[in-house]
Parts: sequence; C-alpha cells; structure tokens
Amino acid sequence: MMAQQYKIKNLVKVIVPLLFWAAQTNAQIGLGVADPVNPVEIKTDAGKVIVDKAGRVGVLIANPKVAVDLRGGTNGAVALGNTDKTAAQAGAGALRYVASPAIGVKGYLEFSDGTNWVSFFPKGKPRIVVMASKTTQDTYVFESASPTEIGTKSGIVQRRSSYLTNWTEKLDSDSGVPTNNFNPATGEFIAPRTGVYFATFTFALQSSQVNTGSNNQTEAIWEVRNPAGTITQRVKTNNGYASDTGASPNAVPVGSACTVSVYLNKGDKLRPFTWITVAFDGTTSQFDVSGSGAYNSLTIVEQ
Repeated sequence: MMAQQYKIKNLVKVIVPLLFWAAQTNAQIGLGVADPVNPVEIKTDAGKVIVDKAGRVGVLIANPKVAVDLRGGTNGAVALGNTDKTAAQAGAGALRYVASPAIGVKGYLEFSDGTNWVSFFPKGKPRIVVMASKTTQDTYVFESASPTEIGTKSGIVQRRSSYLTNWTEKLDSDSGVPTNNFNPATGEFIAPRTGVYFATFTFALQSSQVNTGSNNQTEAIWEVRNPAGTITQRVKTNNGYASDTGASPNAVPVGSACTVSVYLNKGDKLRPFTWITVAFDGTTSQFDVSGSGAYNSLTIVEQ
C-alpha cells in the first residue's frame, strides 16, 4: 500500500507541471473578454486593448501595424512629458515635450540623437521681433564730464552720451505672441534667451546749417550690458559732415545709423545711444519727428 501511494505521488509531480506548461503555451489572457483571440485582450468602455502574436500593441484597433498602434477611433493621441535626463541618458530616438511659456510657440517637441536634444518647431524657430519709432525729443544724458548734467534732456546735447528714450512701440513679439522684452520708456531690450540678434536704429535731427568747425561728426552706438549692468560691448557708426555747408539755405539733417549682429547672453541688455559734436547754426539739436518718426526708428530681430 505504501509503495502504491509513493508511485501515485511521483506521478502527480510529473503530470501537474506538464499540464501547467501546456496551459501556459496555449492560453490567452482576457480581461472582460470571454474568448480572447490574441495573447492579451482587455475590454474597456471605448473598445479593446490588445497584444497580438507579434508583440504589437493595439489601442482600440484590432490589427496593429506597428509596435504601438493608436489609430483606432478619433482619440488616438499620445502624451509626452518632459525629462531632465540628458540626450545621452535618454538614448537616441527618445522624445520629450518642452513646455516653454517664455517662447512664442508656447511649447515644442525635442528628440534625442544620442548626444543632443534636437528641437522641432512646427511654426519655425522662435524669433524675437521688436520695432519702434521715436516721436519725442526725450533723451537721457548718462555720461558727462559734469555730474550735474546727468539726467533727462530735450533733444541731443553736444559731446555727451545720451540714451534715446520714450519710443513709440510698434511691435514686441516672440513668434507672434506679444511680449515685454523691450522697454519703450528707456529704449532698453533684454534678451530672453541666448543667441544672435540683428539690431538697427537711425536718428535724424532737424535740418540746420553746419558752420565752420573741426571734427564735425555724429555717432550712433549700440551698447551691451550684462545682467549686473557692466558694459561688455559697444558698437559705433561714425558719420562725418563737411566743416561748413555754406550759407542758407544749405541746411542738412544731421544724423546717423548703426546696424549690428550682436551675440547676447540671456539677460543681457541692448540699448541705443548717441554722441555728437557738430557746429550747428544756432543751437538746433532737436529730432526731426516729421512723418511719425520715420527718421528715428529701431528694429531688433533674433537670428
């Protein structure tokens, strides 16, 4: 009797694993599905989620064509989040969504090439555009041999460094979205991100005779300061004038213009100013604001 029981126990030990193995090799898993056809089928209120025999995942679609197929129905979107992993850590082919309220497109996708995150902007690269004109006489003397001269002035003061202030803003945009990178009251632009910026400004004074004098010239200058306020760069354009334009009515509109492509770090400040030394007929140094500031304009475009 004992020997028979021993044989039965050993037989059970052999048969049960075989049955379990057979069940594993032939079974399908169905959640809410009575007779699943695919290895895995899950019933949802919207439809089925399946894993077919090739290992493809289909969401609300019976015959997935790729590894993950979401093209069933009308809500086949896929959601991507951000990650703080480097492109190398995430690996080539990884995707992430970058939410960026500071950029006009408001958000964009990036993919990893294994080394860098490469941005994809559906409406093109985000681009800052600023346009303004000057229709006031306001300037601000900020460099002078006499400290008492520092402050707000009307028109251009001879042989003094003067910021052009109180501009009329036409546009301050980041990829079509209004921003406030430009301060029209001070004429100062603050770079919201590091890059190369094309900047140009022009100014012209009311026409006047330039009388005999030496070193008649005007300078239009772009100044760059870092976030701490330290001057890091100045780019000048120098316009010279004849020592004498002759008797009336030989008046000329003294002015200048400066155009640059300048590299700015995020937070750097870009601002136009002037310095002139011209022997005018009389004391005329007022801006020519005719034509709604057509002679006095400013444009900044991110490259």
